[in-house]
Amino acid sequence: MNEPIEIAKKWLHAMNEHDVDQMSALCWEDAVGDEVADPPPAEGRDQIANSYRELFAGFPDSKAEILNMFSGQGQVLAEVRWSGTNKADFRGTPATGKCVDVRIAYIFKIEGENIRRITEYYDGAAVANQMGLS
Repeated sequence: MNEPIEIAKKWLHAMNEHDVDQMSALCWEDAVGDEVADPPPAEGRDQIANSYRELFAGFPDSKAEILNMFSGQGQVLAEVRWSGTNKADFRGTPATGKCVDVRIAYIFKIEGENIRRITEYYDGAAVANQMGLS
């Protein structure tokens, strides 16, 4: 498997399965996970994994539907509809029990057969509003 789009699809599938080990295995050891709406970036595969463990704990029913994907020059853009219910504490905020449904753009930088960088863009204010925090 060396097609960048297939690597990104495999990572998103693992995300839907909440399989952090598989997500990590697809990343370089020194990969960066840059969630633009919530800095600073996760530096390294372990920090990326921890951020997703935290996400899956806070939103145990979370899922991502791929709406669009395309690739070029070792990068993949995936437009995703992400949804989940906040059933546990998440990033210092007590559970709200509210559902979140947002679109996210993931940009995967692929080198060889692994992910070097994941940059994630979404509307943080929309997430806070849907969680009842604003």
